[in-house]
Amino acid sequence: MRVAILSTYPPRHCGLATFATDLRQALLDADSSVDIVVAAVLDDPAVEPAPPGAPEVLLSIRQQHRADYARAAEAINAAGVDVVLVQHEYGIFGGESGEYLLDLTRALSVPYVATLHTLLLAPDEHQRSVLREVVAGAAVVTVFTALARDQLVRSGIAPWSRVAVVNHGAPAELQPAGVASGGQGSEVDDGVHESDALPELADHLSRRVISTFGLLSPGKGVEVAVRAVARVVEKHPDALYVVAGRTHPEVIRRHGEGYRSELERLTSELGLDDHVLVVDRYLSDADIRALLRRTEVFLTPYRHQEQVVSGVLTFALVAGCPVVSTPYFYATELLGTGAGTLVGFDDHEAMAEAVVALLADDDLRAQAAETAYRVGSQYTWPEVGRETLKLLGAAAQERQATARGGVSEAAPARGPLPTLTHLHRLVDAGGIVQHATGLHPDPTTGTCVDDVARLVIVADGFLRRGAPDRERVTLELMRTRGLDLLEDAWDGPSAMMRNFRDLEGRWVDDPHPGDHVGRTLWALGQVGSGVGEVAGRCRGLLHDILASDPPLDAPRTAAFAVIGLARVPAHELGTTGRRSLGQLAQQLGALYTKNATPEWSWFEDELTYDNARLAQALISAGAAQRDATLLRLGLESLEWYGGQCDVDSGAVSLVGNSWRRRPQGSGGAQSGRDEGDEQPLDAAALAEACVEAYRTTGSPQFAERARAAFGWFHGRNRWGLTVHDPVSGGCHDGVGPRGLNANEGAESTLAYLQAWLALDSVDLLPPGGHR
Repeated sequence: MRVAILSTYPPRHCGLATFATDLRQALLDADSSVDIVVAAVLDDPAVEPAPPGAPEVLLSIRQQHRADYARAAEAINAAGVDVVLVQHEYGIFGGESGEYLLDLTRALSVPYVATLHTLLLAPDEHQRSVLREVVAGAAVVTVFTALARDQLVRSGIAPWSRVAVVNHGAPAELQPAGVASGGQGSEVDDGVHESDALPELADHLSRRVISTFGLLSPGKGVEVAVRAVARVVEKHPDALYVVAGRTHPEVIRRHGEGYRSELERLTSELGLDDHVLVVDRYLSDADIRALLRRTEVFLTPYRHQEQVVSGVLTFALVAGCPVVSTPYFYATELLGTGAGTLVGFDDHEAMAEAVVALLADDDLRAQAAETAYRVGSQYTWPEVGRETLKLLGAAAQERQATARGGVSEAAPARGPLPTLTHLHRLVDAGGIVQHATGLHPDPTTGTCVDDVARLVIVADGFLRRGAPDRERVTLELMRTRGLDLLEDAWDGPSAMMRNFRDLEGRWVDDPHPGDHVGRTLWALGQVGSGVGEVAGRCRGLLHDILASDPPLDAPRTAAFAVIGLARVPAHELGTTGRRSLGQLAQQLGALYTKNATPEWSWFEDELTYDNARLAQALISAGAAQRDATLLRLGLESLEWYGGQCDVDSGAVSLVGNSWRRRPQGSGGAQSGRDEGDEQPLDAAALAEACVEAYRTTGSPQFAERARAAFGWFHGRNRWGLTVHDPVSGGCHDGVGPRGLNANEGAESTLAYLQAWLALDSVDLLPPGGHR
């Protein structure tokens, strides 16, 4: 196989050029038979097309010369290349938002894999358009974190099945032979000693080193770290902050050394000349290794949350360094395990407190170092090389299979849809009948907004998933009629909604607040996250409702609304929507923080219905807003609640419809009590919350828990009874000591279908779509 890497490349000095060099070597180490050439993007037209000493450079592209891109595609097509690996970063390709790259990708006759190094939270329309086309043409897209994959999928730019997470790499040589204690002067039996440190550190062997390295630019936030160090030295006067690395070449070209000069001025103003050591040169791997071995706390004080990867953070974790960082994408995911501490952007006070705490507590620092070492062991270049090579091989194989008219094993067909027979029975011209007697809908029970909102979500989910033609017309009708009813239920003057409608289509209640309002916002956000006329209609009603400031105080009402709002891309959500999402999520987070204890880690004193939606909402909001605190609280509460449901055991035991209350006195929830029937609503909520956690963290543990919770429908419950009816496609209304509830109502049937769609969306369903 012949691979072409499209990227910046030495002698150009930037992080991406270093990454491409290391990745190329990792691929060769994984399989020496692979031929890997480079299409190098140059920022200096004076540089020769093939720099001396780099025979692997097949061709060069002058960044701002548009004609070079199409010519490069022609050269790659003619060079026997099987697959191209595009390293995408907005700033390295010419044209507005790097649009010249599209001239190359459009002209390629070979497949390409795109690695995305930056995902902007709020890209402008042109940036979004360029990225959308890059992604659409790629055989597969790789990102560095599960959070980045989640954002890409949420934005509607790529489906889950075409996005892979491949870690950023770091030299395996950074790893100590054992786990460093993180304490001053600690020794690791790997042959590295204090005398091997950087020459610049030779006169500072007794100092406690805090460090940052990498190319300097204003976005790196080093000035924030310097202000933090001013507070640190008050408690630890032997602290030394090492800032190592040259200024980024692009910054020098545009602004000269103004940023470095500003850092030097700030250092002097704060009286830190003896506490800040600047190493103004490029560091070799040996230099980096030596610096990290002396480092007791590593800082990444970056100022922008969009950063989806940081090579220097990866290096620090592989070396087993405790880290204090701002919560940009990459740090939020990697440090959530306890390998470091996250502090707010531009908050030098919080950064100082975190550093002081680590320096003052040997046990805390040792624990963080051990966790960093464990996390970092997954990020070495050999691992990354093997994973990347698999993806490249699959992309090339798929093209070859397509050319032969076959189907590649790398892209298996998706499984069949579940039977929708009973859903069709329940749906009528007025929406969906609430209850059924056995399999027979009971029209006298009318319809409710709660169920219609669920129906809209389910119909939209199957339409997006790719329902067969025979189902599409019916599903589109379900979605359209459902939206009609939601619009009719909304009462703008009161900022509330009706919920119940009778057999004749008459509303039987006055507008009022409640879960049905939250569920409506969920449905509107879910459908509104798409594109097209229907999505626009949903966003319009969503904005109208939010502008009326409806009462959303009840925890589940707020949770349902948050889940829906978090689905809408930020640029479509608008100022009011983003503010509502933030306020409601913070409201839930405050409720949890106030009420939770180690024994009862929950939002309320009772476990009632749809419980897992509360945790799911915090996870959704944390991911959508890149709020590390909300994400942590959501995962923490879901972990506890999963334990209450025995999700890691052989049979899932849900909270029954008699509910479960916080025990009086010490201890956790009591077991062995009759809590009533277990209901599909709660199984679906737990399954979907675990899917949300898996989307956000990539943790296989949450994937298994999602499968286990979904398995409740198929007999993985304490009675071993199948709650889902495979013949009708409906779902029984509950299961308890007296067996199955024979009725198959709308709520239960829709709960099953929502859970099925959630697992299907992240490829967690086994063949056949069942347990």
